[in-house]
Amino acid sequence: MSSKKKLTVIIADCTSKDSIADCLKNIDSWFPQKIFVSNNFNRKEQLPEIYDGEFIHFNAIGVYQLWKKGVMQSKTQWNLLITSNEILTGRLKIAIENKIKNNPELEELFKLNKKVIFFKKVLKHPLEWVCEFPSSLFFTPKPGRFSLTPGSYNSSCFLDGEIIHFGKPSLASSLQEVIRLAEIQSDEIFQSSMTKNLAILAINSFLKMGLELYNNLIFKKGFREGYEGIVFSLLGSAIPLLSLLRYYEKYFRDGKVIANNLSTIKNILIIKLGGVGDVILLTPVIRNFKNLIPQAKLHILVLEGLEPLLKNNPYVDSTSTIKFKAKPQEIKNIASSFRQQNIDLAINLQSTKSSSKFLNKVSSRWKINRSYFFRDKDTDVLVGFTNTYRSVIERDFDVLRAIGVNPEKKYTEVFLDKSEIACAKEYFLLNGMSDNKATVVIHPCSSLKIRSWGIEKYAQLCRKLILESNCQILINCSPKELDDIAPIKDLVPDVCVFSGALRELLGLIHESDLFIGNDSGPSQCSVALNIPTITLNGPSTSNFFRDPDIFQGKHYTFNKEVYCRDLFHSQCMSKTEPVNNHPVCEEMICLEFTVEEVAIKALEMIEG
Repeated sequence: MSSKKKLTVIIADCTSKDSIADCLKNIDSWFPQKIFVSNNFNRKEQLPEIYDGEFIHFNAIGVYQLWKKGVMQSKTQWNLLITSNEILTGRLKIAIENKIKNNPELEELFKLNKKVIFFKKVLKHPLEWVCEFPSSLFFTPKPGRFSLTPGSYNSSCFLDGEIIHFGKPSLASSLQEVIRLAEIQSDEIFQSSMTKNLAILAINSFLKMGLELYNNLIFKKGFREGYEGIVFSLLGSAIPLLSLLRYYEKYFRDGKVIANNLSTIKNILIIKLGGVGDVILLTPVIRNFKNLIPQAKLHILVLEGLEPLLKNNPYVDSTSTIKFKAKPQEIKNIASSFRQQNIDLAINLQSTKSSSKFLNKVSSRWKINRSYFFRDKDTDVLVGFTNTYRSVIERDFDVLRAIGVNPEKKYTEVFLDKSEIACAKEYFLLNGMSDNKATVVIHPCSSLKIRSWGIEKYAQLCRKLILESNCQILINCSPKELDDIAPIKDLVPDVCVFSGALRELLGLIHESDLFIGNDSGPSQCSVALNIPTITLNGPSTSNFFRDPDIFQGKHYTFNKEVYCRDLFHSQCMSKTEPVNNHPVCEEMICLEFTVEEVAIKALEMIEG
């Protein structure tokens, strides 16, 4: 057997198709056995007609992985590992033939001298980015085996002759190559250094940067190459730092470290320091966390007074509360109380400064802050704002996706027991409300004036519904809002008014036939209880707080597209009342729904 037939050339595709033809033409007559390995599925169709070797598609960005795949398919003991942008000089070809005439007994590797062409200039000095396993001649006693390491390369010797390496022709293409190499090295850092401190990795990266720059620019005399040598040296020295940054982004900020340790998570803390609607929108997240990470206990922190919304929730292991304007010492004390739970994963799902501050105080293995504005420095996973108008539920689901699990079923839910439902029925009877009439619960008030349709309009709506249908109306408000709803009582004295506890309200909504209200928490409760709901949406982006997948069918949202609406209510927040500092709007065009059109829809849903 000739020396040529003892060798297979493994060509790793890592460049544009322009250089491939030259590479194949260079080795075709010398080494007929070839395996071309590419991560580009369409490359096979782009290969020149002269290519008669094997083609393998393999999804990898590193030439080492591509070579490894090719060697596994090789049937020869000798393998020449090159890339598709390299050609061999005649002296090197002869040196290879001479070397393979006598087979060694053990695995052996031989270096190839490299002549680099960079920015279309032939570099006189042996500059090289020490990032990937270099092209080489490789012998293994057992064909198909691949066990090369950087150490095996360091202990080998050079063959006579040179391999011509066509580097990138421009700064733009060189930067792309640097990014590719940084991506490869980031994976290597993860595989070898999961337990290492980030500070240590950063120090090592800066040391490598300096060493790389010195090695190419000074030791190998890159400065003598002028512009090309200086740029080559600078780009090469940037790879260690970019690798670290990409490692941090890909494996820490993207949640892969947590994803790889899901089985070790025993306690999860979810922080939601928002209103009634915010807590209701949290329930799909709670359910998915429990179903997808079943071994973990779920601890929920909400504002004081909202814990009843999570009562009887089978997915919640414990509920804690904090005051709306808690003092620093109170925050510290409550955060300290969670140390007994040994929190593995703490998550803030509220875009507020107070919730972010609390997350900062909590002691846990990992932290996730899905906040748009107040993301703190200790956040391990970057999950936050995107440039789309996805719902709050979908954005919260991004946390689950980031740590390697796929959430499903976005419906919200509230859990009532039989006694609470019985109490609601008794309330209706005691207040003269009949089982034979449709019951409509109306919530006309709002904590923000810019979300309020107007008490006078609600009063007219109540009168119209009673006159045109056989229905009875329950007005819900807080004790502080009893004076605000006086116009409704004046116009429609027959309405019943409720201003009791939150769990009682949930029972009353559960036993009603229709809920009508502003963009507020009670309307979210109604949907969670699966009661037909009409929401009069004001400045909020409708799909943001009302996911289209669950706010449809028996639920209806009045929403007027106006020029001034945006995701952050920037126009609405431009003016505030001097007394309470609440946002005000002089036009309120987003709530210009007529009593007639709301009544028509309500009557339609009552009859249905």
